[in-house]
Amino acid sequence: MRPTVAANEPVAGIVRPRIRPLYTSVVGALLALAGLLGPFAASSSGYQALGMAAGWIGILCLLLSIVGRDWAAAALLPLGVAGAWLAVSELWPLSVSGEWGYFALLWGFLLVALGGVGRVSLVDLPQDTTRLERNFRRLLPPAAIPFVLLLIWQGLVSGYAVPKGIFPGVIDVWSQLRASFVVLMGDSYVTFVKEVLLGFGLGLVGGFSAAIAIAFSPFLQRGFLPLAAAFGAVPIVGLAPVLGRAFGVNWESKAAVVVIVTFFPVVLNMVQGLTQVDPLKLELLRAYAAKPREIFFELRLPNSLPYLFNALKLAAVISVVSVIVAEFLIPGPPEGLGQRISLSARRGAFDVVFAAIVVTSVISIAFYSLLSLVERWLTGWHPSFREERR
Repeated sequence: MRPTVAANEPVAGIVRPRIRPLYTSVVGALLALAGLLGPFAASSSGYQALGMAAGWIGILCLLLSIVGRDWAAAALLPLGVAGAWLAVSELWPLSVSGEWGYFALLWGFLLVALGGVGRVSLVDLPQDTTRLERNFRRLLPPAAIPFVLLLIWQGLVSGYAVPKGIFPGVIDVWSQLRASFVVLMGDSYVTFVKEVLLGFGLGLVGGFSAAIAIAFSPFLQRGFLPLAAAFGAVPIVGLAPVLGRAFGVNWESKAAVVVIVTFFPVVLNMVQGLTQVDPLKLELLRAYAAKPREIFFELRLPNSLPYLFNALKLAAVISVVSVIVAEFLIPGPPEGLGQRISLSARRGAFDVVFAAIVVTSVISIAFYSLLSLVERWLTGWHPSFREERR
């Protein structure tokens, strides 16, 4: 009986490369090529300048999908995105709905791109893989998926000829973002500098100070902590109008909302971090006759930092959502991103609404990322970061 030989084992000094076709991308490429044979738009059955370029991209995607190697899968992502964008850019200026040929091109090329991303990100890596390759595989999905989702959004809006007064496309939002950039930056200053950052800083300082007092007072732990947990669960929808009546309709009332949603998570997490220390470390410091101040700075405060940053990252997300809701519920001067969203939605200017949402999301992600960098800088000794480095 002849022994079997694996496809990638050397036979007589020759290494046979292992070829595994990427079937998802093969189906996508065949679907895209089939779309070239059908009608493209409701008003025209031709493809103008699209047909030649899309055809060559489809054939190249099919060949690379059959090869199925890692480098071929990586090349499928830009090719698939380029093919889908060709279909969208050809239909969008026509302002008509697409036919089945358009949708076959769109979904076919997107399948090609997703198949390539899946092969690159999910395949098992050999032990001799370089760090650059590992980082590439780790960063490829989060870098590729947003482009695919944006293409799906614009592709569906263009394919069904949805007016921007009902649901704008990515191109409409981008155009409005460029046209209203100065106005949106002014609104961002009010929302994020005057309201979010000021309220966040006051809530952090107040919560940090209150947590230290509570951690060293059993009376406050029994009496204040249950109230803090209960008050922190009060919905912002019911709290914002009360604060608007107390502080007025200007930015001060919205900053007060951020103070509250930051204060209570900081208090609850910091008290836990200051009190739940390792008993062995505490006894060791006491055996060396360490003073309470030294125990606080050498043991309790470092132990509380991971708890503090968990609270801050949670509060960073909640504070942005809360301040936008507060600007809805406390109508004041026409300034701030929440007010811009509310006023634009009433006028039916949904491209402005989405542009304001994009600005809000970008600044929120930057705020959260900054907190994560500070956390890594101050708590790099924590076991969670040591596990990441491995």
